[in-house]
Amino acid sequence: MPSRRPRRSSRPPRLAARLTLGLVTGALASLGAACVEPAPPMVAGEAPLVGVDGSRDQADRDCHVVLRDLARLGNGTGGWQEQDGVWIWEGAVEISEAAAAAGAVPAVLFQYGSDPTWWEVAAIPDASAATPGFVRHRVRLDHHLPGPGLRGTALSRARVEVVPFVRLPAGGRLFDHNRHPGDFDNHELTLATSFAVPRNDAVCPAATPAPLARLVFAADGGVTQHGGLVPGGQLRVEYDPARLTTCRNARNGQDLWDLTAHARWDTGLGASASIKLGAVVLDVPRAARRLELWFENTAIPGCQAWDSRGGANYGFDVLVAPAWVGQARIRISRDSSDACDGGVDAGGGFTFDTWARQRAAVTNVCLQAWSPGVTDRDDPAVWQQLDTTLRWRPRGATTPLRSIYADFDRRVGNDARFAASLRAIDPFRSYHCPDVPTSRTADGQHVRAEIEYVLVVNGVELRPAPGAFFTGAFEDHAADPFRAANCP
Repeated sequence: MPSRRPRRSSRPPRLAARLTLGLVTGALASLGAACVEPAPPMVAGEAPLVGVDGSRDQADRDCHVVLRDLARLGNGTGGWQEQDGVWIWEGAVEISEAAAAAGAVPAVLFQYGSDPTWWEVAAIPDASAATPGFVRHRVRLDHHLPGPGLRGTALSRARVEVVPFVRLPAGGRLFDHNRHPGDFDNHELTLATSFAVPRNDAVCPAATPAPLARLVFAADGGVTQHGGLVPGGQLRVEYDPARLTTCRNARNGQDLWDLTAHARWDTGLGASASIKLGAVVLDVPRAARRLELWFENTAIPGCQAWDSRGGANYGFDVLVAPAWVGQARIRISRDSSDACDGGVDAGGGFTFDTWARQRAAVTNVCLQAWSPGVTDRDDPAVWQQLDTTLRWRPRGATTPLRSIYADFDRRVGNDARFAASLRAIDPFRSYHCPDVPTSRTADGQHVRAEIEYVLVVNGVELRPAPGAFFTGAFEDHAADPFRAANCP
């Protein structure tokens, strides 16, 4: 244990500021490399403080640092491992790949009971599989904590607060507020929670090349849909375990209950899977037009409860493939009178250069789609029935396609017209480190990144020719102060 005097703070742990993704990413990009010891010592740390900039504390709600799980280690006989009279906790902390690329290493602050000291321990790299898009670390807590000597009232009142974080370059810290968004909410270990933070797959899910449709079943009984159910695509069902709590039995700290999601498509296909960890991903059959969902809570011995909208089940429509998709065009112009009119055929490619980045008011890839009974009438909510995306990757790569949504522009005759902004995928945008291959132009004064892309509406692809990609290039001045100071 450290011999130096612990630093104490009378200020309660609080986080009030929220950073935008761009600000957080910029801060992470400038983090210096950190040294990770094989067995990190535990030292007294400062409690989280209120802050509004990079030199003070910040709340991370964009999944740059997240506690995946934390629990006492079992001893194999129904009890718990201990050291020097306290229980031992281990868990996983993950940081985004952007944070890892900058050399950031997470740590954890924790505080127990009436002792005001906040103790800090570094997390160490973990070789086990990480959530896609994240880098996994392991954390171990084994001092200044409750242990087997607690009984009765003392055990029921025992409370440990836990706060994962990474440090910001100006001296502030970025704290995990992804599971508990409230400004005053930290992770808590109590007898009521089995002194654990359980894994929840609905919190900071895996990064995917294309956005998944999401159905969110909240604890308050609400149901929210994000994105359309696309034939041949995937659907992520997120279910808060606090929504259905009838059956909750446990023995020796081990749960004897489960939550099951039941799915049935109008094609006759069905599936059931545990959703106790917060989420499941379903494949959407290409021929499906309708989905029914219901949920079951069970526990040993013999408890059973349902969440099924009173037996009617929750129903959701699958999007119908359009009858035609076409008119792919590029419009890069200072004239902002129309999002797409006056553009050029996308088959000829595009160059998005420094002039476009600084001067253009419109920087769109446009397309049109026709779906009888859907696009041939004015309906500002037509986007809910036509899931339209631009899917791209570096030119010539074999990596999965990344994806951004195209926004509904307006009705053109019997078609719906959509536009996706090239600024959203510009690798040389302000305060951003390019995450695609780049090269110098022949004059040596500019850098260039080439991409290939397709346009997709409800699973139907628009390409310049079968199996081919649309292409384009982004360029910028090679001399850029931000990239020189912050980018590898």
